[in-house]
Parts: sequence; C-alpha cells; structure tokens
Amino acid sequence: MKNNFYKKFIIIVSILCCNISIVKAQIKNASFEKNQITGESQIVKKLKGWTISSGNVELIASNVFSAVEGNQVLDLNGNQPGSIVQTIKGLKKSTDYALKFEYADQKGRQRDDQTLLATANVVINGITVATLRNLSPAPNYIGGIGFGFKSTAKGTATIEFVSTTKGDMGLVIDNLRIIEGQPSKPPVNDHLVNGGFEMKVISESGNPHLYGDQLPGWLIMQENIDLIAIDRFGSPSGKWVIDLGGHGPGGIAQTITNLTPGVKYRLSALYSRHQSWDQQDPLTGEIFIDDELVLSLNRDKLAKAPRWERIAHDFIAPSDGEITLSLFSTALKVGGGILYDDIKIEKVSDIVEPKKIPVLIIDGFSNHNWELNTEYLQKILESTGKFTVSVSTCPNQKENESDWKNWNPDFNSYPVVIQTCNNIFKEDTLQWPNHVKQAFEKYVTEGGGVYMYHGATNAFKGWPAYNKMLALGWRDKDFGVAVTINDKEELEIIPKGEGENTGHGARTDALVTRIAGHPIHIGMPKSWIAADVEIYRYGRGTTENLEVLSYAKDPKTELNFPMEWTVKFGKGKIYCSTYGHLWKDQEWPPNIRCTAFQQSMTRALQWLSGNVVDNYVEPDFPTSESTVLRPPILD
Repeated sequence: MKNNFYKKFIIIVSILCCNISIVKAQIKNASFEKNQITGESQIVKKLKGWTISSGNVELIASNVFSAVEGNQVLDLNGNQPGSIVQTIKGLKKSTDYALKFEYADQKGRQRDDQTLLATANVVINGITVATLRNLSPAPNYIGGIGFGFKSTAKGTATIEFVSTTKGDMGLVIDNLRIIEGQPSKPPVNDHLVNGGFEMKVISESGNPHLYGDQLPGWLIMQENIDLIAIDRFGSPSGKWVIDLGGHGPGGIAQTITNLTPGVKYRLSALYSRHQSWDQQDPLTGEIFIDDELVLSLNRDKLAKAPRWERIAHDFIAPSDGEITLSLFSTALKVGGGILYDDIKIEKVSDIVEPKKIPVLIIDGFSNHNWELNTEYLQKILESTGKFTVSVSTCPNQKENESDWKNWNPDFNSYPVVIQTCNNIFKEDTLQWPNHVKQAFEKYVTEGGGVYMYHGATNAFKGWPAYNKMLALGWRDKDFGVAVTINDKEELEIIPKGEGENTGHGARTDALVTRIAGHPIHIGMPKSWIAADVEIYRYGRGTTENLEVLSYAKDPKTELNFPMEWTVKFGKGKIYCSTYGHLWKDQEWPPNIRCTAFQQSMTRALQWLSGNVVDNYVEPDFPTSESTVLRPPILD
C-alpha cells in the first residue's frame, strides 16, 4: 500500500511540476481577455501582459464578430497602426518552438488598389519570421501550421506583432500559444497525392477556403488557399482547381518518396489565372523542388481561366529517392493568384506521346472554295501535332465519268472523316457514286466518326440516311421540323411547315453559348465570341438522336439556333457545325483563323475518333469579351 501511495504521490507531483512549467512558459493574456471593455470596442494604450510598442490597438467584443477563444480579439490598429510586444520566460533553452494563433481581416476596413490586403509582421527575438497578408474577414479566421523559432540560451522568446496596415482597422489576432517543436512538415507520400486537388466538400460549387492540413495529400504552408469549382472557372481535371491566392498569397507542399535514384522525372501541371483581381498584373507564382526554384510563372489579364497552359520541368531523382514539392503564390497584393490543376510527376521514360489520329478529308465539289479550304484544314490540323491528314477527292462525274465511277475512298482506314462536299442547287449533277454512299453509310453504322464541315449540312437532301446523320440541314420548311433553344436552354420544336426555310444573315462575330455536359466542351467558358460566323436559322430535319451542344442568337429573329450539334447513327457519331466558311475570293478569313473554331474542330475530331479529348482550353481561347484570331499558317 505504501509503495502504491508513494507512486501516486510522485505522479501527482510530476504532473503539477509539468503544469507549473507549462504555465510559466506560456504567453500572458494570450486571448486578450484581461482588459475588460464595455461596449463593442475600445482603443487601449495599455494591454495587460503586453507592451504597446507603437501607436495603439483596439479590443473588439464578440458581439461584433465572434472570437476564437473567449469574448475578445485584438485589432492591431486602434485609430492608427499599432504594435505589441511580450517576452516569454520559462522556455527550454535553445529549443525549437512554434508560435500559433488565429488572425483575420475586417469587413469594414477601407481598401484601395494599394491596400487590398491587411498586413502585419511577426517578429520573434528580433527576427521577422513572417509577414501576414490577407483579407479573409473575421470571423473567418486563418490558423495554419504556425511560425517556427528557437528560444534563447536563457530560455526566453520576445514576440512582437507590428501592424503595417494603414488606417483605423487592421488584422485581428486571437488565441496565441507556444508549442514545443517545429511547425508541421509536409506529409510524406510514396507517390504524388491529389495532384488534381479533389476532396469532399459540403457544396460542390463556390470556393471553400482552406488552411493547415485541410487539403488531402498536401500541407498549406502559409495563409490560405481556395478550391474553385468547375462551374466557375472550367476544371481541366475533376471538379476542382486550386487558387494559391486564397485571401492572400498561399502555398502548399508535400514530400514524395519512392522515386528511383538517378532517373529522370517530369513534373508537369496545368496553370491559369484567376478571373478577378485585376489590381495586380501579372499574377505570379513559384514552384520549388527541395527548396530550389524550378519554375517561375506569370499570367497577365489576357490569360485568365478557363485559358489553361501546361508547364513542365525535368529533374533527376536524388540518391535517397525523395523530394519535397512546393508551390507558392507570389501575388502579394491581391486575394487571388495562379490557378493549378492536373499536377503530375512521371518517369520521362514512361511517358508515351499519344499517337496521331488519322483523318480523311472528303472533298471535290462545293459552292465554297473547296480546294483552298482543304489546304487550310490540313495545315490547321497537322500544325497541332495531333493528326495525320489524308484527302480523297471525288472526281467530276461529267468530266471524268470513269474516274468518278471508280472512286472508292477507304473510309475504314480512318477513325474519323471530315465531309466537306456540298451539292446545294446542283443535286442532279454533283453526287457521290451509289457504292460510295453505301460504303459511307456502312462505315458510320459500324462506328465511324464524321465531322460535317460547314456546307456539308447543305448537301445531299435526297439521301435519306444522310439526312438522318445531319438531323438538322439546310432544307425548305416543308422538309422537317426546326429547333430553337429557350432561355432555360431547353429545345423547342418548330413544326414542319412553320417558320422559314433554312437561311442565314450576314456573317458576324457571334456570342456562342455552350450547353454544359459534353466532352468536346470540357473546361471551356460558358460563352465565347466566335469570329465572322454564319448563324443558320431554321435548320430542318428529323431531329432524331440529336444533341445540341451550343447556340447563338440570330439577329433577324432574335431566336437562339444551334451552332454545334451531334447525332448518333447506328454505332457511329456525327458532329455538325456552322463554323468554317471560305468564299471564292478569300484567303485566311477571320472565321478560319478563329481560335474557337480551330480548337473546337480539334476536340470534335478527338471525340469522334474515340480518343481522349483535350481537358483544357488553350491560352488564346476567346472569352465572351472578344474574338481571338490565330495567324495564318504559311508555307
């Protein structure tokens, strides 16, 4: 019994001693509760436990906004910028510690283009260990991993907070504490984890703000970051992209192990720019491997999301097969920054370049400049590095009847065909041979893909299977129904015989709006301006197996008509579009140089051929504000 009593006594004494040591080493008045105030706020010149080393500060009660701990927070600005300082005693000598606290901005603070972020310096033992920069309004406090320091040889630490924010409102701080040990280190993963920044959230829209260890696979190293949803900015991979400028310049890191020493790897990522925060241009960021800067990024106002670009950096894995990857926003003035998605680390030797997609262009007759059009299409597609293009030209049946009868394009050698022939107004003299029509029908029925290029929707009105492939074509109003799109993006059917024959007005720069959901449009903005296009009104057909992808408003009728649509025919897929127009007196006109047309064509061909569709739009893709024209591709 005596031994048991003695053991219990020693344990109790030890606990009390430890508690005394902890209390002795803690910050005095760490939650700013010692000065009791009346009312909502009070400027103070004396703060218990602290020395106000410059200006003055203000205590704010929780009925203004809730405190993290207790009932009061401290505003580092009273009626002017202030600073507070305290020396903590009783720490272990020359030992690593971390200072932790929560901080936030205030909604009522006066901001201008020069003072968007509230700022303050954290000084420990005479060294500035951090500059806080944020505009997250209280009570949306930021915590985080803390700020590391080493106690003095006497076991002390002098902590100072210095406001660098102008005016009578600054950052508010609360719940200060000191923890033995260094701040948290990035998680160690045996492969890159969550390079697409996916996580479960309460809502799948908006932009949750995260700090500390709230992002799976990563540690948020400073300030906070944003998840931004696909319905806002266009997400190349999954539902979310990440903005490293949350409400201030944030950063993330993780340690990756199990790399093969001495082997070359490639770090790659997609990046873009926040759609807001024009007060700073460009927005910038940095990427580090083991504290070595490997990529510096900047995006100006013309390169906003959903315009994405892929970056890459090759490196040799170190002898221990371990690296720490870090990404930081260096946009120090605003509450937004560089956006990232689809980060990868791959062995260079394992990266397989996708095979080029074989494409067959069928031409030979049209009321457009079909010879030059084929040349332009071939140059555009081959310049992407994603296609090999062949051409099969239908001979003139009057001038070369024998060649016409023997013409036999090899559809089955190609996963996708671009059909450009148009016999409008010349149905009796310009046709394909029947065996070619039959082969074409069989090709599509068995799974082939067809891109009906511009005037191809005008062609072959007497060919029933072709009309089904179009679903909507250039036809008289008695031929079939027409389709418009209402304000709810629902299709409305105009019965056969009602409305007008198919037609179009003058070519125009049109606002094209996509209907969400199709792979061809992944990551694209909701709307963009397409250059010099024709808006076909009252396209007529069966509408069988029709899916409208995008639409534009016809200036004459003020109705929304389809601009892009797809059709299922047997096992095959057809894409139709009014993009692309080359008249007989034109060279590289705007509608051919239009970035929206060129990238939409690339994606449509990828989809039609059964290949993976690019999951991001290129940096020059147009927005709803202006067209973008690419330069002519000259020999």
